[in-house]
Amino acid sequence: MKIKFYIVFILLICKLHHVIGQSGSDTIRLIQGHVDTIILPSSLMGTSKDSTPWAKHYAQKNESDTLNVPVLTYKISKDSLDDVVNYEAKDSSWTDLVNDKIHLYGDAVVEYQKIKLTAAYMVIDFANNVIEGFEKKDGTTKKDKKPTFSDGEKTFTYKEIKYNFKSKKGLVKHALTKEGEFNLVGSTTKYISGSTDSLGVKEDDRIYNKDAIITTCTHDPPHYGIRANKLKFVPNKLAVLSVAQIEIGSVPTPIFLPFGFFPLAKGKSSGLIFPSSYEYNEQLGLGFREIGYYYPINDYVDLRVTGDIYTRGSHGVRVNTTYRKRYGYTGNVALGYSNNLRDNDNDVSGGKLSQKSFSINIRHNQDAKAHPYRRIGGSINIQTNRYDQRTYENPVATFQNTYSSNFSYAHDMPGTPFQFNAEFRHSQNTQTRTMDITFPNMTLRMNTIHPFKQKNSTKEKWTDNIAVSYSSEFRNYVKTTDTTLFTQQTLDNMQTGLSHKAGLSTNFNLFKYFNVSPNASYDEFWFLKRYHRTFDPTKVKIDSTTQDTLGFEAPTESFESGFTAYRNLTTGVSINTQIFGTKKWSKGFIRGIRHVMKPNISFNYKPENKERYEEVVDTDTRSDFNRPQTYSIFQNGPFGSLQGSEEQMALSYGITNVFEAKYWSKKDTTEKIVKLFNNIDINGRYNFAADSFRWSPVNISGNTVVLQGLTNFYFRALYSPYVYDDNNKITKQTVWDARKRPLEFRSFSGQFSTSVTVRQIINILIGKKSPEPQNKAFTQNLNPVLNPTGTTNDIAEQNSDEEEEKEKVKEISIATWFENFNISHALNYEISKKNGKDTFFVSSHSINITGNVPLTKNWSMNVGNIAYDFKNKSFVYPYFSFARDLHCWQMNFTWAPTNGVYSFFIGVKSTALSFLKYDYGQRNANTLFTGQR
Repeated sequence: MKIKFYIVFILLICKLHHVIGQSGSDTIRLIQGHVDTIILPSSLMGTSKDSTPWAKHYAQKNESDTLNVPVLTYKISKDSLDDVVNYEAKDSSWTDLVNDKIHLYGDAVVEYQKIKLTAAYMVIDFANNVIEGFEKKDGTTKKDKKPTFSDGEKTFTYKEIKYNFKSKKGLVKHALTKEGEFNLVGSTTKYISGSTDSLGVKEDDRIYNKDAIITTCTHDPPHYGIRANKLKFVPNKLAVLSVAQIEIGSVPTPIFLPFGFFPLAKGKSSGLIFPSSYEYNEQLGLGFREIGYYYPINDYVDLRVTGDIYTRGSHGVRVNTTYRKRYGYTGNVALGYSNNLRDNDNDVSGGKLSQKSFSINIRHNQDAKAHPYRRIGGSINIQTNRYDQRTYENPVATFQNTYSSNFSYAHDMPGTPFQFNAEFRHSQNTQTRTMDITFPNMTLRMNTIHPFKQKNSTKEKWTDNIAVSYSSEFRNYVKTTDTTLFTQQTLDNMQTGLSHKAGLSTNFNLFKYFNVSPNASYDEFWFLKRYHRTFDPTKVKIDSTTQDTLGFEAPTESFESGFTAYRNLTTGVSINTQIFGTKKWSKGFIRGIRHVMKPNISFNYKPENKERYEEVVDTDTRSDFNRPQTYSIFQNGPFGSLQGSEEQMALSYGITNVFEAKYWSKKDTTEKIVKLFNNIDINGRYNFAADSFRWSPVNISGNTVVLQGLTNFYFRALYSPYVYDDNNKITKQTVWDARKRPLEFRSFSGQFSTSVTVRQIINILIGKKSPEPQNKAFTQNLNPVLNPTGTTNDIAEQNSDEEEEKEKVKEISIATWFENFNISHALNYEISKKNGKDTFFVSSHSINITGNVPLTKNWSMNVGNIAYDFKNKSFVYPYFSFARDLHCWQMNFTWAPTNGVYSFFIGVKSTALSFLKYDYGQRNANTLFTGQR
């Protein structure tokens, strides 16, 4: 009996080792077997609620078996787990029955519900519901790939871990967690998984770190970070630090943070905006730029409020909101205010001189699918007192002195030919400080209709082509300055008008080849004010020494209230056709030339209305000194300065010429067509109603493209039918009467404009087509603009992907360095007749070079702008920058020598930790204050 007992015991041990100790992927469970007297460990008592994943019905009868085998039944442990624990190991595994443990070797994986652990070596302790994981195998020094722990969506790596399945708490050594941009590394980490209540709502997981560092660097060890003794974070929500210290290159710095709060929520979240730069300026003092707060109002609208603060009192604030609705619209509203204070040299009490400026920038774009017949959108850009130049340091802000706005609402009326449009228009010049504002500008326009055209008619009649058009426009206009924009004076100077424009036209063929187009138009404008000049004979300029009369003050300008109308009628007819001339050759390089002529002749009549709409004002009471001024009563009105005109009965002529050539390409063995001249236009007119100078000058203009499309050439020549005297004044004598030829040369202007890269020049010389650039690092923006932080957009947007960091740098030759440099050349010259001689002079001549030089893999030099003016013999705003890619940091130096602007910047690339930087430089403010610009 004793021998039989040992045999049964040995067979049972072998069977358990086969079931439990296998190295493949398993679910721990007991197989039905014979009842024995062997006492199994409590952790192996198979129930549905044990601490190991035994079969839910261990004691189950096999109906297919005819034998009635008794089964074991056990009590349910209150500490048992709620689900199955699955595990696998790549190398091997063994079961310690005495201590209730399973050891897994080589790429071990354990899964329980949503929890998954991987490690090189793992131990499952069933007695205590604990699992331990290590980054290296037991008893070895070789490190395998980093162990990982995941609980649903959250995953982190570690060196050692001890996790309790029942309490859902874990203790981790050297845990690395990825949260958005942040990498959180803790020497000792306690992980608490959130429990689920009776309603199925899961609490947030919590992670506590001791001696932790938070960084965005992916290098091991990180190049920089914020080291804190205590760190707590809730995944996808926030991270909170105790007293922290900045580390750079694992070296502590004397920079401390009293606390830290970092939002980790995915998507938009509200929070403070750290200053983009800290700077010192002689006029402004020490300042913080772009400090503020960001608040996402909802899924469609956000709000950003930032400001500038300086120790000497200067300040500014900017409010920016962006909105977006899918398939609806997108846009943003940006408002800016700046108040720069500087010492007032004229104030002995030490007062400050305030320079206030405003900025209004609105952009709105409506999706084409948003509405079938209503549209709204455009842009508004209004600046006062040179706001951009005083706020930003970049070439665009420095050179831009004109701004414009156009914001409109359009409504197509379904079932009618009418369209309604309302606009806000604005233009300004920051040099002259003038502003032109039109608001509102409402237009009712009728599409061209053919009232006599029958829909179902199969035969075309001459009346079918009669077309009628009409439009009406209401306009409110004011001309003001940026300093008086928000004053009563602007409201008093507003001009209001209403226009009506109607047209009638038709066209038909004459003698098959000629297209005849008669037309007539009538315009009428209504105004509520009229322009007037007044001469005051009492305002005399007297010589203080001789008491002689020097003259009188200029007539004063004013607007008188009262209804006034302007009417204009124009009729005409035009005839045009096309003439083709072709010459072909069967041999040689040139295989053919084609000349297309498009002559046009028109006759127009316009009655006289000059006396009705013009007035005359005196300038002096003395007849010998009086120089009467003639002006239009509609000058500076809402529809421009409408002028009266003499009677017009003019015959106009014009010829458009197009020259093309066909040549034989040996490379492609085919004939190809090239345009010699895109067009050469000749035009002029003869006015039958004029009492003198009936012939107008003859204008000849044209353009073409040369050097494989790299250079554009435009020219314009002027020939006069009348003789000019020695003082360059026109006379009534014709050139035919004086010299027996129809015309006399007066002027010629030509313009060459070229834009080419060094790579294109090389390809032209070697006869190759320009290939696509292979290294995207060389094809960055060739003319980057400094943003308010002093960094360039191309550097700020560099990708720090580890795969790109591992790529080998290709050998770079000198030619490759400069192959993407862009060279722009412009030459404008004129030839004019002066004192009977043709005089040649260059009106402008300049060359501009921009480009990026990849000095090494991480070093680059950017030539933002090198422009040389050959006429004035001076450089125009040269701009340079050097940039260094420091993995998770970026560094650059920029310099604009002629404008006195420079900056040095070094900081982390991550926007989340953008306050970790050093920014030093010279702003435009000094030159604005001292008036050197």
